[in-house]
Amino acid sequence: LKSAIVDDDPVVFMESEVMYGDMGHVPEEEYYIPIGKADIKRAGTDVTMVSFNKMMKVALGAAEELAKEGISAEVIDLRTIRPLDWPCIVESVKKTNRLIIVEEQWPFASVSSEITYKVQREAFDYLDAPIRRICSADASMHYAPNLVAAYLPSIDKVVRGVKELMYAVK
Repeated sequence: LKSAIVDDDPVVFMESEVMYGDMGHVPEEEYYIPIGKADIKRAGTDVTMVSFNKMMKVALGAAEELAKEGISAEVIDLRTIRPLDWPCIVESVKKTNRLIIVEEQWPFASVSSEITYKVQREAFDYLDAPIRRICSADASMHYAPNLVAAYLPSIDKVVRGVKELMYAVK
């Protein structure tokens, strides 16, 4: 939020009210996140996992589960959507040769659609498998807890998606 306030350009700042109760380290000093600069939250060699906002918890949880099975996932937190840190994403894909994008949006016309397009355009020769997107269901959000669970991306869905990319599951 501080980065958005001090930026000379107009900025749309979005937050998830579901995350208000999350706990974490808060730096004592002034702290700004550079707009347009992604952060590699976890280095890896087998697959690149890109996410942002509250889906980062899902991506990092999936990376932990995959590590138990010997799959090393590089997890990138986009932090900002526009501008996107294309070099960070492309360089990671060049290293891992696989990409999975985890987001809470509908699959049609989403951030993952744009990332998929750009990566296949700039790093197609480095991909060893089709890009995989784990998005919300292409439907309206529900109120029943079991339908919400089916609607949203989850650690299990991401783990299965990565295993499919690694050709470890049919």
